[in-house]
Amino acid sequence: MNRNQRTIKIILAVLILSLGLLACGTGYQTTQKLIGNSGEVRLRMKESNETNSTKVEFNEDWSGVRVTSTVVFGVSSGSCRAVLSGENGSTITLDATAGSPGEATGDLVTDVFGEVSLETDCQNAQELDLMISFIGN
Repeated sequence: MNRNQRTIKIILAVLILSLGLLACGTGYQTTQKLIGNSGEVRLRMKESNETNSTKVEFNEDWSGVRVTSTVVFGVSSGSCRAVLSGENGSTITLDATAGSPGEATGDLVTDVFGEVSLETDCQNAQELDLMISFIGN
């Protein structure tokens, strides 16, 4: 194996590891169920004492789709605000403290990738749990 081939293999390995770190960098654990034009997305995080941002995918084929969403957000301790933001200024904001989960219903418009943005701002929050039940229109 010549020097160029080794260099290319090292660069590829570094790129793969970097992509893996980026994918796991937010600390969110995500699960998704999709049945027809409805489903659920659940995001969990063990702890947070900062602002975090990520994308939430409803369906990769839903570009610019209005999604009617019911969102429940809880923490086991501390406090946290979650803001879901879609296209056309669509937003759902929830506040959660230990023993007092936030719940809201509203419409979000997905981007070209079938996603909306999620930003959480937490103070000593433990066991964050955000559940989005949705129907695409």
